[in-house]
Amino acid sequence: MRFKILLPLILCLSLILRAELPTDDTKNSDQKRWRNGYIVNLKGDTIQGRIKVNDFLDVNYDYQRTVAFRDATGTTEYTPNDLQAFSYTEDKNTSVYLQSVSSPEGDGHVFLKVYYTGACKVYGLIVTEIKGDHTLPGAQDGSFRSSLIPQEKKYIQVGGGQFYQIKRLGFKRSMQEVFASSPRILSALEAKQYTYENWQTLVTDYNNGLK
Repeated sequence: MRFKILLPLILCLSLILRAELPTDDTKNSDQKRWRNGYIVNLKGDTIQGRIKVNDFLDVNYDYQRTVAFRDATGTTEYTPNDLQAFSYTEDKNTSVYLQSVSSPEGDGHVFLKVYYTGACKVYGLIVTEIKGDHTLPGAQDGSFRSSLIPQEKKYIQVGGGQFYQIKRLGFKRSMQEVFASSPRILSALEAKQYTYENWQTLVTDYNNGLK
């Protein structure tokens, strides 16, 4: 009788422990998120190590707010107030560089992905929105399905001026504000030489001295 009672308890405990312990797939997935890279501290020193990259499925980790860095001394988490920047290797030919910048959305400092530097800068800010779909078919309780939708917003900044989001709607008008003191850029915008489709050319030309 005692054996019949203990056996279900043992099975339940075994299932609980298996659920709590990370599987090999989970461990491998986590290891793949650590990339070779470096941090730049507030003194300007570069320290080599490994960076934990973002994963949109992990809603508890956002390296724009807190980045995990690992070296021989262990793993440390840094906020944008602790570092100037950090970088990691995406693949053999690509490196990703994020800099501590005052958020374009006005909510403190964040690590923003740097696309262009110079007189005109372009940064990337990833925003993850939770969107609910229609009520699930056949659901009696009105439940609905939600999904995480990551979106990268790109912001342009001249000097230390205001941030402007680069977007299709109102592109010409916003760029006229950004480059209000640059007659040649304004003329090219008016002639539709610069459009949303080739905004990269606009930034490159400005940084190369076209003003």
